[in-house]
Amino acid sequence: MTGTPPELRPEDGPDFERVLRQALNTTEIRAALRRDGAAGGAAAERLRAQALAERAGIAAAAGPEYAAYLRQRAMDGSRVRAGRAPGAPSAATGVRGLLPAVAVLAPVLAAAATAVFLLLGYLLGLSSSGRELGDELLTAGQAAAVITAVTTAGGVVWILITAARHRAPATGPSRPATPPGGAPGVAEAREAWRRALLERGVLPFLRARLRQARPGDRTAAPGRRPRLGYSSPDFAAPEYTGPGFTVPPSSYDTA
Repeated sequence: MTGTPPELRPEDGPDFERVLRQALNTTEIRAALRRDGAAGGAAAERLRAQALAERAGIAAAAGPEYAAYLRQRAMDGSRVRAGRAPGAPSAATGVRGLLPAVAVLAPVLAAAATAVFLLLGYLLGLSSSGRELGDELLTAGQAAAVITAVTTAGGVVWILITAARHRAPATGPSRPATPPGGAPGVAEAREAWRRALLERGVLPFLRARLRQARPGDRTAAPGRRPRLGYSSPDFAAPEYTGPGFTVPPSSYDTA
């Protein structure tokens, strides 16, 4: 991978705007706006517009985290396309889901068939004309009774095995959902990128713009008085003797 950070994709623009909104609502930025006398919504909206105009440069500050987020998102998307997404139902899962239903329905149906065959065989056996058919139905009823017993026993065993399998993870040692050192999920990578974008991108940009917009110190330097629109004359009277000034001898002096 080269050192050039990836460009911000259009689908991640809403995340950038949410991070920007979060930064503008921080105590630091709000206090800076109040200190500069620009606590109104217009100043915050102006900062927001400037940040949106410079989103490419701001997003580059969190380039490594954004690249990791894109890689994780691509890996998760390929797993979904390949049908290996976590929790996705498969054919084997569907078959395993049908087995408990079969284990419950088979004994019920066999028991119902047993009752019907035995009842019809007994009723037909009462008449001489239907005794042969009645004996066959009684035989079928006995076979259905055997099937009922077998399926009932099989269903009970299946239920016990299933209960034991579901109870084993609860009694055994807990296992981490993600192996140590494994790649974080999409949500974790996204949160890491947004945090880096806030701390290294958006907040430094807003601080710099606030420093640029802060008015300079206009107070006069200590020890100096401001000059008005005019200056005082170099001397106020003929008797004035200032530095470097000597009174010339008068020509009216008498001996």
